[in-house]
Amino acid sequence: MTEVRPPTTADIQKSLQRLRSSDPAERLRGVEGLSGVTDDPLVMQLFDHLYRTDPDEKVRDAVWRVINRQGPSVPAPASDAVRHKRVRRTQTHTYFLNPANRPVVARTLRESIVPVRRGHRLLDMLFVLALIAAAFLWGLAAEAWYDWFRLREDGMRAEAAITGLSAPTESNTDAPYTVAYRFRLGDDDDAPEYFGEQRITPDLYAWMADAGTLTLPVIYLPADPSVSRLDLASPDDTQREQRAILAGGVTVIALLLGVVAWIVRLPNRGLLRGKLLRGQVVAAQGKPDAKGNQRVTVRFRFRTPNGRVITSEATRTRNESPSIPVPLPGAPVLIEYHSDRRFRLL
Repeated sequence: MTEVRPPTTADIQKSLQRLRSSDPAERLRGVEGLSGVTDDPLVMQLFDHLYRTDPDEKVRDAVWRVINRQGPSVPAPASDAVRHKRVRRTQTHTYFLNPANRPVVARTLRESIVPVRRGHRLLDMLFVLALIAAAFLWGLAAEAWYDWFRLREDGMRAEAAITGLSAPTESNTDAPYTVAYRFRLGDDDDAPEYFGEQRITPDLYAWMADAGTLTLPVIYLPADPSVSRLDLASPDDTQREQRAILAGGVTVIALLLGVVAWIVRLPNRGLLRGKLLRGQVVAAQGKPDAKGNQRVTVRFRFRTPNGRVITSEATRTRNESPSIPVPLPGAPVLIEYHSDRRFRLL
């Protein structure tokens, strides 16, 4: 026997889009695509809505067959002439302990079938690109800052002899001004000798060229004397600081984009934030209070996503006549579910 592959998120989104089509054949395909996720109460609410409002009899018949597998909560479809009369007589409407929750549920169901807006995806893409750019810039700046910090904390001083100067040529005007130097770790002729090269400013280059032979202080790491630098201002310092500032700015932009992307994805205040589950009335009682309002107590039960059946009770004072009947046992209700200890009857 061939196993039926459960629909993916992309399949569900495509089926929801088909339900909004004006072509009955496309809506039929949408019903078929969602028939495998009838354990989701939002899908079942959507099917209930389609059964009541879809103008095509074949679509209504397909919806009824899907719902009937979960239990006959709606009557079998009939001709258009008979259907409207029969639905009013036999269909059990969902009972709301607080009638103000009815439009909230309707808005939540409408929002659940709206695909992710392109603006949200663009924000996510910009956030990821900003993070990648920030990581790249911090990678460029990290090595120079690491060497600078080690030289400042652990560096030793020595005298370095200038061995050469380099300036841009007419054929390569973008080349930097540089100075080459060497230094020894000690006064002996057998002491190890190390070499280095460093960028300098044009003014410092001109001064060194006029000064002739000279020595300058150098800072090196005792553990690795090959890491060294002349103790003077250098364009490398400016470049290092500019890279750090640029990386910090891009990081701030990435964080702001992340916050904005998170804010726009927050549910609206007028929508339910918990999971919408179906339940049924076990018993209900209505009594008038001292002010003439009706105090309704409803005992209900529902099944959690983990399969646990919970029975609870909710009470509300409604500003209506005590003669209005309370819901009968078995009437469908909706529960906003967050956890086994946090839920409420709508």
